[in-house]
Amino acid sequence: MHKIHRRTYPIIENWIEPGSRVLDLGCGDGTLLSGLVARKQVEAVGVEISEDMIVKCLGKGISVYQADIDRGLCHWHDRSFDYVILNDTLQVITRPYDVIDEMLRVGKYALISVSNFAYIGNRIRVLLQGRMSTKILLSGSWHDTPVIRFVSLKEFKASLQGLGIEIVDARFFLAFTFAASHGAQLVNLLARSGIFKLRRAS
Repeated sequence: MHKIHRRTYPIIENWIEPGSRVLDLGCGDGTLLSGLVARKQVEAVGVEISEDMIVKCLGKGISVYQADIDRGLCHWHDRSFDYVILNDTLQVITRPYDVIDEMLRVGKYALISVSNFAYIGNRIRVLLQGRMSTKILLSGSWHDTPVIRFVSLKEFKASLQGLGIEIVDARFFLAFTFAASHGAQLVNLLARSGIFKLRRAS
């Protein structure tokens, strides 16, 4: 598993229509939202739990709420946003199904990035070394990593189908940062991570 954070920014920006209403959950320092405001003229709102990150968001002129996204998005009515983003955050939330459901309640589309624990490099490392090294975890050793769950792309896609959620588009990051498109073969084995554009199935 690896840090996928900013590699997804160009894809997210390409998916978002100019002038859209965008909510970024776990928005960090607001870099993604500030870029979307500058280049896509979006109406941007962030949600962040870290006070330090909130200060940085405010310094960039981003409207931001301090909240725990695991507690839901009750601040907003249905379809308050066109896009709701969960970038590099899925693995640290405690109730992912609830969060995804809330994302597609308050937004038309959900944009979610996923680190792929089934990536071949991770499989080989566990097979040969017999442990989950810091190269697999997002950071730190097993006892202090922020990761609370591992998921493969195959598992994630199967869960979406079970939840009645449609994959509108997806991109998968292979070796040498190549981004394969939705429908590419063997992504569960060869992709380090993926990012999905989702909506409720009609």
